[in-house]
Amino acid sequence: MLPPPPLPSDRATAMARNEDTDLSCCGIIVTLTLAVVLVLAYAFVVPVRVTVDEATLGRLALTTPPPRNGTAPASFAYDLSLAVALRNRNWAMAVWRTAPLVAELRFRGRPFARAGLAGAGRDRIGAKRKEVYRVALAAESAPVALGRAGVAEFARASAAGVFELELAVAGEVRYEAHNRRSLRVTCPLKLSLSTATAVAPFSRVKCTHAG
Repeated sequence: MLPPPPLPSDRATAMARNEDTDLSCCGIIVTLTLAVVLVLAYAFVVPVRVTVDEATLGRLALTTPPPRNGTAPASFAYDLSLAVALRNRNWAMAVWRTAPLVAELRFRGRPFARAGLAGAGRDRIGAKRKEVYRVALAAESAPVALGRAGVAEFARASAAGVFELELAVAGEVRYEAHNRRSLRVTCPLKLSLSTATAVAPFSRVKCTHAG
């Protein structure tokens, strides 16, 4: 003999229990998924990308050529401005700049200009955000050890009006939930001379992490 069918109230109770169970399972799955996503977001660091967004060269000239033996340094006169951007490519974690940000300009690997892009303050760069640092550098007589080959290459660049320089940027950053890390990049620059009435075109340059 078959058992009697459950009363309507019993059916409603059973359905409610099943719905509660399904909701609980969905909640657990969602919670676990979010936990995994957050762990992945903070466990793996995408390094800050450094770019030179703007660069204007108003002057770069030898003011005191080295003697013929090539042992004494020459002197550079220069006038240029830069805009260097730090981009946080992480989609969840923030980045803090934790040390001064220093820029150094080089010709044939020889430094001739050095300046601070930012001081010792702790700048916060949010996820998927960027911070731009601007600096103007100028000098009338900066010593640089070029040697004979360097002087000859500089003469060729001066005649062409296009100078191939290297920008080195050094600092320190801390990624959220991580320790501090040094930041050292180099950026190849190919600059033409600008005038007061005609600014030479410049395309953004991506820098390469050193080491």
